[in-house]
Amino acid sequence: MYYDALSRNTVKITLTKKDMSDYSLKSDSLRVRNAETKRTLTRFLKKFRSESAIFPDKDIDRLFLEAFPSEDGGCVMYVSTLGMEPLPPAEPEPPVRTVMCVCTALDPILRLCAGLSGRTQGSSLYRLDNCYCLAAQIPADEAQYTARLIREYGEYSDDATDIAYAAEHGRTLCGKNAAEVLSGLI
Repeated sequence: MYYDALSRNTVKITLTKKDMSDYSLKSDSLRVRNAETKRTLTRFLKKFRSESAIFPDKDIDRLFLEAFPSEDGGCVMYVSTLGMEPLPPAEPEPPVRTVMCVCTALDPILRLCAGLSGRTQGSSLYRLDNCYCLAAQIPADEAQYTARLIREYGEYSDDATDIAYAAEHGRTLCGKNAAEVLSGLI
């Protein structure tokens, strides 16, 4: 991966085919302009931004992005701030965080619920496409433990957009205290 600052407000990012794979990006999905592509690119930029010095004081959701797939399976992206103001100072982290585990099978979700039981301040289970999505509100001091636990059983996300999408478009299987309810099924 290469990135060049073209100006104070614009960066060119060149991804190889391997980079695309590492960041779970697909050339075909970049050709289609839809909500899923936007979510995928936003996740990429958040992850990339945490690993680099790209626009450290700019709001990631307010960037202009153009992505162009290349013949070799990679892509070229142009990211611009369009002259926006810096972000206001960060607010203190809330005492409760919402995280989500996405898994294709129910059994790992049930085992995860056993590990989370008593540690959440609320949880819900959704069925979205071919996946189960367990969203849980956890105390901030449990965040590292919960992230490690979730990664043992499925894909971890703390992206508010992903969690809201699952809640809005998924079918609710257990709407209240899912971790406690489902841990009793094991």
